[in-house]
Amino acid sequence: MKPILTLFCALLLALTVSGQDAVAAKTSYNDPDPKVMASVASTAAALPAAPSKQPRRVLVYGISFGPHRTTIRTAQQVFALLGKKTGAYEAVVSDDVANFEPDKLKRFDAVIFANTTGEVFCRPADKDEFAALSADEKRKQEENAARLVKNLEDYVRAGGGFVGIHSATDTLKKRKAYGDMIGAVFTQHAWGPNETVTIKVEDPESALAKGVFEKEEFKFNDEIYEFREPYDRTQLHVILSLDLAKSDKPNRPLRRTDGDYPIAWTRSHGQGRIFYCSLGHAMSTFADPTILKFWLGGIQFAVGDLEAATTPSRPLRPGEGALVH
Repeated sequence: MKPILTLFCALLLALTVSGQDAVAAKTSYNDPDPKVMASVASTAAALPAAPSKQPRRVLVYGISFGPHRTTIRTAQQVFALLGKKTGAYEAVVSDDVANFEPDKLKRFDAVIFANTTGEVFCRPADKDEFAALSADEKRKQEENAARLVKNLEDYVRAGGGFVGIHSATDTLKKRKAYGDMIGAVFTQHAWGPNETVTIKVEDPESALAKGVFEKEEFKFNDEIYEFREPYDRTQLHVILSLDLAKSDKPNRPLRRTDGDYPIAWTRSHGQGRIFYCSLGHAMSTFADPTILKFWLGGIQFAVGDLEAATTPSRPLRPGEGALVH
């Protein structure tokens, strides 16, 4: 078994490196985790996928200006393998910013930001190397990044799909258009993999949740995010959220005072479809069969093959905490 895993990992690494642009490839990322990939290869083959209306193509992008480099390459290859094994879509794993030009974007049914962090459209794709640029070079990169954000937002508004995983809300935080599109901006994670939390299925009738989660709440170990504006649950369809009363004590003071800690949601953006899930810090999450099934549904929703509600959630009542629709 060990030689097979070694060969499998080598092939995945070759795929990963070939899909990155030359500058991004210089940065240090951990290789795909062979145990996770072997587990996903086995699990994904048995996952039911919604029928595709047409062949689907998805861009899987993974650039970090700091954290999450331990999981990004695993995340990218998990989404590639999920599409291949289920037949739901073809994944193009690439960190080339040229894919965010309008003529390239239109080749994809959806874009996945897999554990991205920071100013992902600036180059060099490393915050220390970027800091060493001249003021003029930085300005040019910032202007180009703003243009690429507009391209992405225009693409989604016109009917494209977008999937954000984990730190996709800790991405492009200076770009209001991006925050408005994804629906929230990360502020901190007050629970980590060492804490056990209870996740409530707020909408068990959602096409993304029905047949996926056996109960209307479940225990989990991963980072749980707090969000700031533009987060507003009345602008999103919240599917999963934290049950504060049934979770371990947070590892730092909470900033929110309303008990509102969403974990996954859908929303419409113009003609486009957004799916976001904050789980995905812990490597084990990428091998979790239930979460894989949930993510597959989210991707199929984003590409247009699975209908799911995007109607706004109602606001929390004072002292209510995480609610059920």
